[in-house]
Amino acid sequence: MTTAPLKRDSRNLRQALMDAASVMLLEASPAPAPSLRAVARACNVSATAVYLHFDSWAALIDAVLDQHFTDVRTRIDSAGRTSAHPRERLDATALAYVLWGLEYPGPYQLLFESTERLKDPGVVDSWSKELIGSMARDLLATGFVGDMAKAVEAVDRLSIALHGIISIRRHKPGRAWSRNVPEEVVGMVEVFAGPPRGLAGER
Repeated sequence: MTTAPLKRDSRNLRQALMDAASVMLLEASPAPAPSLRAVARACNVSATAVYLHFDSWAALIDAVLDQHFTDVRTRIDSAGRTSAHPRERLDATALAYVLWGLEYPGPYQLLFESTERLKDPGVVDSWSKELIGSMARDLLATGFVGDMAKAVEAVDRLSIALHGIISIRRHKPGRAWSRNVPEEVVGMVEVFAGPPRGLAGER
């Protein structure tokens, strides 16, 4: 990654360092997260300059993951507000989750597939449970399942399937897919939540 020399004020350099680390994290692999020196080189600054903003490599990665965690929550929350109908919200929420995971494979891997680099893994786990609960309430409201326990079980299985979509598309980028991502996601939601509203009839 080559970056032309830039004069940055303190605030801009901090964000530039986070952006550089984020770009490096886009490469999903079992390899370790980018080193502090690699991030410094990407921003054309010395490693010493990084320490003016982050006291350690871990602090930099924490800041990057915090930023991405905020982003994925914002996207999914926004998607859930696009429709007043619970069945449509399920499609929108599931699609937002998958699209974010495909757009940011490295951060997705660190946030949702492994926890050893997270400052507080419980925060991500708690949010994931809240999301499953919210989607389960939407599923229950559609009338497709009869009780909350069945709704939670169905959404939990759906979340595993959505993770599978992200994983296989991430690891097989050259494969010719018969359906695009939205079609794949909506089809998977249908397996666990029944057909979309237009096909199932108004409820």
